[in-house]
Amino acid sequence: MRWVVTVTALWLCALPSALAQTEDWLVLPTTTDQAEAPWMAPTVRAANRALRRQGIGVWFPDSARSVFRERGSFEPPAPRDDEISAWTARTQAAVRTIVLGDRSAALPELEAVQAFAEENLVALNRDPQTAGPVLDACLYLARAYLDSGDPEVASRQAQDCVRLSSSASPDPRVHPPSIIDLYETAQKPSAARGGTLIVESEPAACDLRINGTLVGKTPMASDGLYPGIYQVQVECGPDEPGRVHRVEVPLGSRSLFVIARFERVVRSSTLLYLQFEETPDPQELARFAREVGRSLPASAVIVASLMSPDVMQLEVELATQAESTIVRLPTSSTGPDQELMNESVEALLAGRCADFTKDAPQEIDCRTGEAIVTAPVEPIYTKRVGPRSLFITGVSLASIGAASLAAGWSLALVRRSAGDDWIADPNSLSLQAKWLDLQTGVIVGGSVGGGLLVAAMPMVLPVHSKTPWWAWLNGGLGVAAAVGSIVSAATASPKPAESCELNGQDPSACVNWKRDTDRAILLGATAAPLLTMPLVYLLRRGDRKPKVEVQPRVVVGRRGGSVGVTGSF
Repeated sequence: MRWVVTVTALWLCALPSALAQTEDWLVLPTTTDQAEAPWMAPTVRAANRALRRQGIGVWFPDSARSVFRERGSFEPPAPRDDEISAWTARTQAAVRTIVLGDRSAALPELEAVQAFAEENLVALNRDPQTAGPVLDACLYLARAYLDSGDPEVASRQAQDCVRLSSSASPDPRVHPPSIIDLYETAQKPSAARGGTLIVESEPAACDLRINGTLVGKTPMASDGLYPGIYQVQVECGPDEPGRVHRVEVPLGSRSLFVIARFERVVRSSTLLYLQFEETPDPQELARFAREVGRSLPASAVIVASLMSPDVMQLEVELATQAESTIVRLPTSSTGPDQELMNESVEALLAGRCADFTKDAPQEIDCRTGEAIVTAPVEPIYTKRVGPRSLFITGVSLASIGAASLAAGWSLALVRRSAGDDWIADPNSLSLQAKWLDLQTGVIVGGSVGGGLLVAAMPMVLPVHSKTPWWAWLNGGLGVAAAVGSIVSAATASPKPAESCELNGQDPSACVNWKRDTDRAILLGATAAPLLTMPLVYLLRRGDRKPKVEVQPRVVVGRRGGSVGVTGSF
């Protein structure tokens, strides 16, 4: 029984992370204007208030923008000419300080110069006139470290110089031979330069820039890189600087896939939104909204756009399904009314497609947007993903199922003790009856508990684009439990020749047989929900998932029970 307790403990450790719904919703404005429209920020705030009123977590505008810039991409910096001139003058002043021997004063100045260069690297390295000063400033800092008696730090700084500015070469008239040798040593192939960056794009054959330097066309694998942060740009149009992706390259390989069309429409300078030149294709809009959601990540994205100056449309895009839910509501230049937004969000969460611009709310077709005069459409969100009410239902089923399964295991222990008592006094009819009566509780508790947990998993497991680690862990535990169930059933003690309910039976034969079969049933009931966790992610409906429907099946009888899963593929 010790290993059963160990399996249960591991499962309980992983279960809280499985039930934690950490991926919040994102409200994403979309426009065809040439600049950020005044209705965007108020609309995001109003929609966020409405979602939080329903108990749903949200991405606040500043957080969404900053996280997307870190995990996704950001607009390339554009330092002004006067800023570059000031940076150059500051570099030269720091070098003069080094020459005069005041290293303690030069070091912080050079570190500030280096910080400016790294912040504007893709712009400075893009221009041959400023790419050289980037390398010079970096090597000046290596010289300051070397002159301060830190050769190891100076060597690492030289490696950073190779990483940050691979196109320029140090000028022997500017740098002493010790620094030139340090830089040339850092340029040589070594075990430390074991990073590879693989970049692909849609479409292919686009210019690829790493840290502002043009290195080739996509697709391309750049190897021999020092581990660290690289700023990657993919540019498919002439004179069009690409958005910057901060990619951390390890000792090994790292891949990046860039969608050029998406790069051209996403904006994140002051607010995260999509800006199209003309009314976007609905499928393309849905794809890009999900791309933004994956970058954060967000479990759902509400796309907000104007159909006309006084009519707004809200459309829910979910990573796990292709169909969308839409509502329309009146708006103004400063965004919609909060009460109308509350009603609109309630309709979205209920899976209703509705038009609130009429005198009375009117149901519309989710695909065509046309008015419906028949019965309201069947909710799709509540069935497939589940708002808070469905999540609470799943948690309730999971709680009851876990309690029932635990009760089944507890009754099995009690029955084991009752069996020992009956063996000690084989002529006691009361001990025999007690042992027999516990059988139903063990089977029903285990079977019903396993079935309820299986049914709860699709409702409580959060949305992820890939199967998370803890789901695979629980699947592995489920395989172990299933193997234990099979082994226990295959090696069970022989079944007695006569029914154990008859008086005068040999208790040992009955007790040993039932101990093995009870253990097999309970292990099978425990394995079912554990195996269901990874299956939910593998079979869940979505853009790239096979369309399946899965339902639990529980069969319980007086002499046994079973837990299974049925569905259509």
